[in-house]
Amino acid sequence: MSLLFNMRRILYILALALSIVACTEEIDKSNRYTFTGETVADYILNRSDRYSHFTNLLERAGLLGLLNTYGRYTLFLPDNEAVEKYVQEQDSIYHATKESDDPVWTGVTSPLIEDLSDSMINVIARTHLVEGNYQTAAFDDGALPRWNYNDRYLGVSYESTKESFYIKINNCAAIIDSDNMVENGVVHIIDNVIEETNNHLPTHIAKYSFFSIFSAALSETSFCDSLLQFMEQNFQPIDVEDAPMYIEFNVKKKFYKYTGFIETDEVFNANGIYTLDDLKSFAEKWYGTEEKDNYKSPRNALYKFVAYHFVPRELTYNKVVPTMVDGFPREEILVSGHDWYDYIETMLGKLMKVVKPLSTTDGAWVYINRPIEGQIYNNEMRKHLNVRLIEPTEFTQSKEEYSRFNPLAMNGVIQPIDKILVYDDDEMVGNILNERLRIDFATLLPELSCNNLRHTTAGYMPFNYSKDIASNAIDANYFSYITSRHYMGDVVRCHKNFNTSFRLPPLPQRTYEIRLSITSVPSNNFQSGYCVLQPYIDGKVCSLPIDTRIPYNDPMIGWQNDSETLDNGVDLDKQLRNRGYMKGPDSFYTRNYNSGSILTSRNNHQTLRKIITKIHLTEGEHWIRFRNLNENCSYFDFDYIEFVPLPIINNPLKPEDRH
Repeated sequence: MSLLFNMRRILYILALALSIVACTEEIDKSNRYTFTGETVADYILNRSDRYSHFTNLLERAGLLGLLNTYGRYTLFLPDNEAVEKYVQEQDSIYHATKESDDPVWTGVTSPLIEDLSDSMINVIARTHLVEGNYQTAAFDDGALPRWNYNDRYLGVSYESTKESFYIKINNCAAIIDSDNMVENGVVHIIDNVIEETNNHLPTHIAKYSFFSIFSAALSETSFCDSLLQFMEQNFQPIDVEDAPMYIEFNVKKKFYKYTGFIETDEVFNANGIYTLDDLKSFAEKWYGTEEKDNYKSPRNALYKFVAYHFVPRELTYNKVVPTMVDGFPREEILVSGHDWYDYIETMLGKLMKVVKPLSTTDGAWVYINRPIEGQIYNNEMRKHLNVRLIEPTEFTQSKEEYSRFNPLAMNGVIQPIDKILVYDDDEMVGNILNERLRIDFATLLPELSCNNLRHTTAGYMPFNYSKDIASNAIDANYFSYITSRHYMGDVVRCHKNFNTSFRLPPLPQRTYEIRLSITSVPSNNFQSGYCVLQPYIDGKVCSLPIDTRIPYNDPMIGWQNDSETLDNGVDLDKQLRNRGYMKGPDSFYTRNYNSGSILTSRNNHQTLRKIITKIHLTEGEHWIRFRNLNENCSYFDFDYIEFVPLPIINNPLKPEDRH
């Protein structure tokens, strides 16, 4: 998260390499496991003197047999002492508050492990198990890439003392013996049972005193009512008999989750805000006085302030700007020296830009609304741009409470920030969003992030899975999500005779050139299996059909490698634009499907951009639709779309870059 955080991570990895035992000195080094062919189940059964309690939990939950099968599993394993301690603590908490008006329900009503209910057993066992082989050296800041078997993220944080470095899971269980490799996965020994909260996000924010001012605003506006959804109880998976073999699974659940970018009281205090009334006055300076005293109105200033802080997607720190793409480090997708960024729609209905600025020394952090080249139009906004996501270890207040802070709620994530976050139309339109807006199609569908689909797997789902995608085709009732070596490492794939619409994000009102990423035919032979796309915007035809059957080296396109030209492709770029095409960007890598080689998108003749149209987009909702006109086409991969303000294209002093 911060440079300090990353340094601690590096030091931890170095400690492992030097066989330094992290966390406690009482660990028996002779128990350090070396691969012998055991399964995860064998590992714990063969050490029943230490792990019999958790073995019984796994067995009662029906998971022990699974851990003896082929696959890849990561198990966080507490010993008998840790399990006994947890059950006794939860029992004590419950009984201490049993007679109160608001008893704390822990799920444990007896200090005896054998008295645990089946539901509690199931929760505990599933919390500690993750599909996939995750060794500590590959842990990423924020959380493990995949959910555990309880459909929740496990948070990852690093802590250090003068003597040691160690990893904590959900800020409650430290790994004391890591990376025990077995036949079907890895086992990490932990010193406590991992706890998960059952709090919805607003309740979880209110739990911590260092968010008291923001929590009061959340309550005053009743915006918390918008953050209470968790799971779609009536969701019905689609039955697809002819789903392609390469698609791993049919999505069976649908969750609603949220991320709040939240100021601590410390940040508010530094800006002269000590009370809720102070925050109301501050909000009115930025959002006006409409519906001044009606804090539940979406037009009220305080309501707008709160709404801009939330996005309807679950983003752990490592997924705000994705740092791991289906097992590939970001560096294998992004060309060195380029920033990694995304545009996210907030619950105010306005965009925020999130960026990991890897082209500068600030690349250790993640920022919101980072200015372009330092240019700021509104001087007062200087204090509210370049907002950085921070570690709770950076708090100077509430140190003791931080030791218990877990950013993961039942239905979302808290991301503490170092400045007050506001939206200003002039600054956003004239600066932050006054650039080529390259938007990944997967970003347009927040449900992918809410359901741990993005950058983890491939699956197919009905069109009604997301409110931001729709189908007008009779025989195309599903789409799929595919992880791959494309922009941001993924595509949204539409199948058969699709006629698919995507809701556009709330772009600033202006005239744009719109471009679509396409995959060209990999040879000089016309291939009928590729798509012919008819684009529409708001129901109206906006260009001639896009024929992806045309080979890249056909005169209608005329792609050449820059090395084959005399001026490194400068004149060729102009010729391609005149024919309605552009090379792909040089800032990320893609795969050439003929050779299998990894090339920048610009150097890969199979990855092009097709200029669709120039159009003025007003405020309000807009949809773009693509209808497949070629019945022989089996699918099309929607990778990314670009919205480019005309001044960027027409600037004679500063031509558009190749990135």
